[in-house]
Amino acid sequence: MRPTRLLHLADTADRGGGETYLFLLADRLPRDRYALSVLCPSEGLLSERLRKIGVHVVLFEIPRLLSPAALLRLIRLLRKLRPDIMQSHGARMNFYAALAGRWAGVPVIVSTIHNSLYDYPISSIRRSLYLLGERLTFALSDQILCVADALAQDLIRRSSRDPAKIQVIRNGVDLEAFDPKTVDGSTVRRAFGLEKDTPLIGIVGRMTPQKGHRDLLTALVQIKASVPTVRVMIVGDGPLRDELVQYAGGHRLDDCCIFTGMREDIPAIMGALDVVALPSLSEGLPFILLEAMAMGKPVVATRVNGVSEVVEDGVTAFLVPPRTPDLLAQAIITLLLNRKLASMLGAAARRQAERCFGLDRMIQDVETLYEELLAHGGSREESRKA
Repeated sequence: MRPTRLLHLADTADRGGGETYLFLLADRLPRDRYALSVLCPSEGLLSERLRKIGVHVVLFEIPRLLSPAALLRLIRLLRKLRPDIMQSHGARMNFYAALAGRWAGVPVIVSTIHNSLYDYPISSIRRSLYLLGERLTFALSDQILCVADALAQDLIRRSSRDPAKIQVIRNGVDLEAFDPKTVDGSTVRRAFGLEKDTPLIGIVGRMTPQKGHRDLLTALVQIKASVPTVRVMIVGDGPLRDELVQYAGGHRLDDCCIFTGMREDIPAIMGALDVVALPSLSEGLPFILLEAMAMGKPVVATRVNGVSEVVEDGVTAFLVPPRTPDLLAQAIITLLLNRKLASMLGAAARRQAERCFGLDRMIQDVETLYEELLAHGGSREESRKA
């Protein structure tokens, strides 16, 4: 039998949860079973990484709002590529893919939700348009795939649609790549001139309002007062970088903030940290949280969306409400000053990652979904021909 033609549509070519998910699938899905192509809206880190592992990348720019011309171009492209399964990521791509996929006769259409539309940093007018597009997406897709139960429940409440059309497959982490027994963070510390015993907090993520970098810097004033030698490694880039650098300087924090820019060696970065901070205002089910857990690192995170499905407060992490820098600071200080407690939380987090969040489980669940949908889609195609 020929491999299943699988087409993924990426919302951006940057580093983010949806892009990480897509890359992991591309890297781990069996090549003898799936002939994979990925549609990227532009060149970027994602397209570069996909090409390195031999994935066929198609550049296809799609406007933020509805463009009939772009829709027609996408329909023509789908008729040329003739995918058996098409899986899209993000509100914009979900809308275009569902609409174009139905007109092009794609047998199976999967729309993936990585975050709630109510957590998008957009205007109320644009959100209303996205919500309208989401309702159309729901009607035209064969399956809505959510990466967290919280996202599925949010969608069910808002759409009043059949829950059977929604499936949850939680994100997974590569437990071998993020293994505290084999990953050494000392090289990262040496590269940034940090001593072995320097207390080091880390935040990893795109610098956008959603990720809560400002709250961590606000908390850092209080943390520094209790732990004067503390350093914070801020890993990533984004539109708020200049603003955050200025904020750190204005609050006399620049001496303890290390802005690393984009890094590919995330396991080694995690290995260097004493505490991982995730002060997000919203999340789906963040890979950074899973990676920190796999590395056995104590985490202080905000209690948002899928985060509470992954960790238990006081058992596998500390959870605080979003936008509470004081509570964030207190939790981080506790872990920096109580290394035994930090070690206990980290070890429990690693065990939880091994039990529930391995990457192999995620890949297997996605493959099972594909097989079930193909069987259903094939039956539908035969009915149409008859």
